Amino acid sequence: MMPSDLPLHNPVYAGCYAWGRRQVDQRRKAPGRPSTGRVVKDSTQWLVMLPGRLPAYITEQEYEANLARMAANQQTAAVPGAPRDGAALLSGLLRCGRCGGHRMSVRYPDGSGAGRARSVHGYACAFYQANYGTGGTCQHVSGPALDGYITSQVLEAVAPAALEVSMAAASQAEDERAMLDKLWRQRVERARYAAGRTRRQYQLAEPENRLVTRQLEADWEAALAEAARLEADYQRFTEEGPAVLTTAERTAIQALAGDLPRVWHAPTTTQADRKELLRILIQDITVNVAGDSEIVDVTITWAGGHQTTGQAVRPVGRLDQLTYFPALLARVTELADAGRSNGQIADTLNTEGFRPPKRTSRFTGEQVRALITQRGIRRQAKGRPTVLTSLPPGQWSVPGLAAELGMPVPTIYTWIYRGWITRPPRPRKPVLDHHRRRPAATRTTPAQGTPARLLHPSSMGPARTRNRQ
Repeated sequence: MMPSDLPLHNPVYAGCYAWGRRQVDQRRKAPGRPSTGRVVKDSTQWLVMLPGRLPAYITEQEYEANLARMAANQQTAAVPGAPRDGAALLSGLLRCGRCGGHRMSVRYPDGSGAGRARSVHGYACAFYQANYGTGGTCQHVSGPALDGYITSQVLEAVAPAALEVSMAAASQAEDERAMLDKLWRQRVERARYAAGRTRRQYQLAEPENRLVTRQLEADWEAALAEAARLEADYQRFTEEGPAVLTTAERTAIQALAGDLPRVWHAPTTTQADRKELLRILIQDITVNVAGDSEIVDVTITWAGGHQTTGQAVRPVGRLDQLTYFPALLARVTELADAGRSNGQIADTLNTEGFRPPKRTSRFTGEQVRALITQRGIRRQAKGRPTVLTSLPPGQWSVPGLAAELGMPVPTIYTWIYRGWITRPPRPRKPVLDHHRRRPAATRTTPAQGTPARLLHPSSMGPARTRNRQ
C-alpha cells in the first residue's frame, strides 16, 4: 500500500520530474557502508527539476502549499508548530525579552496538589538552563493573566471601529506606495531610454573611428548595467510590498469584525481554533517582566510587521512585589490610625483600586490583619469603631467597650460573666411542636428584653477593687 505522505513530499504527484533530491553527505557516510550518508536536500539544491513532464494528481500550487504547511507544523525554534488543544493560547508565539528573544515554553502543573486544575498553566524561559545547564529560569509569567490580556488586545484590534481606522491607514499606505511605484517606474524608463540612446549612437558611429566607437561601446555597457540594476531594485521593491486588498476582501474583513468576538466566545470553538486565529493575526509576542513585580511589558508583532506595546499584570507571591506596595502600606497605616476595623480597611482598599497579590481580586479583613501584624502597625488613637454608630446610647460591643474604657477585652468578658454588664440574649432557634408542626411557645423574661448596658459602678461592690488588683 502506498504511504499516505508520498503525495505531500514527492514532486512526481505534482507532475514534476526531479532527480538529485537525496544526495550523499561525505561527513555522514559510514565507512564500509556505501548506502549511508544520504540526506534530503532543499528543492533549490536538486540537480534536475522539470515541471509539467508527468501526469499530475495535484497541482503545483497545492504541492507547494502542502510543503509550506508541513514546515509550519514542525516543532522547531523557527516556527510555532501545529496548534493543539492545550489550555495555553500563546504556545509557540511567546519570545523572551530578557535573553535575546528565545522561545518560551509552556509549563502545566503536575496535578499532584489537591484541587489544581490543568488550565492553570504558565510560560517560562529556560533557554540557558536547557541548552547549557547553567542558571535557572529566566522569567515566568502566569498563563491565564497573559492569555486574557492578549485576547482583549486581539478583539479590540479587530473591533469594527478599530478596523475602520486600520483600513483607512492601509488605504493611505497603499496610496503612498503607489506614488513610490510611479517614481520607480519613471527611473526605470529613464534608464532604458538612456541605454537605447547610447545604442543608437554606437550604431551611427563609423567603424573607422575606433576610439569613438570604443568609448560609445563603454557608455552603452554602462547604461545597460545601470538599467539592469534599476530593474532588479524595482523588482525587489515590488516583491517586498504587501498585497493590495480588493473590494470584496475589504467587505469580507469588515463582516468578520462583527462576528469574530461571538465566534471566539462560542462554546463550540476549541482551543486549537483560537490558537489558529491568533497565529493568523499575530507573528510573535515578546514579554519582559519588570524585575520581580507584577508588571509585564508586552510587545505584539502583528502579521505584516506592525508592533504595539502595552503592559499586562501577572499574579505575584508577596505584597512587597507589588509596584504600589509603598502607597498601599501608607494607606493602610493611615486608615488604621483613624480607627478603622480590618474589614473597613479592606473595603476602602478595594474601592480605591488596590489589588492583592496571587490570584485574588479583592482584599479581605484577614489579609489586612496579617499585613498590620507583620508590619507592626499600631493604632495610636483608636476611637469608637464606626460600625457601632448605629447602636443606641448606652450599648457597646465587647471590643468597643474595651476601647472606650481602656481595659483588656478579657476583663470585659469577666464582668459579663459576673453579671456586672448586661447583654441582650442570643437569638435561639424556634422549638417546633411535633404535633402541630409550628413553633412552640417560648417564655421571655423581662431580663431578655432589656438592652445591653453597663451597670452603675456602685452596684459592683468590692469585687471591682479586687478585679483591679
